[in-house]
Amino acid sequence: MENVYGKWKVAVDRTTGVAEIGKLFGWTEEKQKMFSSLEYTMLLEASGDKHRCYLDYGAMTMEFLFKLGEPFDYTGADGTKAKCTVTLQGDNKLVDRYRTPEGASWQTVREVDKEAGTMKTTTTFDGFPDVACVQQLVKL
Repeated sequence: MENVYGKWKVAVDRTTGVAEIGKLFGWTEEKQKMFSSLEYTMLLEASGDKHRCYLDYGAMTMEFLFKLGEPFDYTGADGTKAKCTVTLQGDNKLVDRYRTPEGASWQTVREVDKEAGTMKTTTTFDGFPDVACVQQLVKL
């Protein structure tokens, strides 16, 4: 888990697939454009016996605490509500699995390249293997 801890900033110019994922969420074209240019920082750190994720989007912030492997209530920046379970694969990959009350499910994989100081974040929807939103984050 130590490899994923730290403060990360999205490289907006290296983000792809927001419109395609946005369509699966039911976002309007305007919302897709807004999210594709959204700059944010993410802080991942230990917090007692849990882990803390703090997202700063500038105009709004989000925070959630989680224990690996234990589901928790999640509300996304767009208002989407889901149960989320985060697991660790190896020492450099977090996998977040989400499921809405309506049954939609997706996952976000956050993989750290420690030597490059980057984190590749890939979001995919279940049932749509060819649609992905990929973001590159750099460690601050």
